[in-house]
Amino acid sequence: MKKYERIRRKLLNRRDEIEGRLNKVDQDILHTNGAPNPDSGEQAIERENDDVLEALGGIARSELEQINIALERMERNEYGICTLCKKAISAERLKAIPYAERCIKCADKDVEDTF
Repeated sequence: MKKYERIRRKLLNRRDEIEGRLNKVDQDILHTNGAPNPDSGEQAIERENDDVLEALGGIARSELEQINIALERMERNEYGICTLCKKAISAERLKAIPYAERCIKCADKDVEDTF
């Protein structure tokens, strides 16, 4: 696991950052900083803002899940191995996408198969 210690720290830092952001998003959606504005026009804008916050939260939760899976794979000594072909994922790919589960060849094939 020492081989990936730098990536592990990067993932842990990113996880902490996302969790902090999600906490703020959840507080904003729940309006913990004050009741919604009684003005109906303002309420409509606040609802639109809540929709955007929920979408951003969903994206962040997805990334958080991928990070946690990568950390679990590190613990099981499976990190850096493609989940499809079982070959090594390139260091460049892991540097760019530290939670990548597939090598570039299998990831590209997966994208091609969807079209």
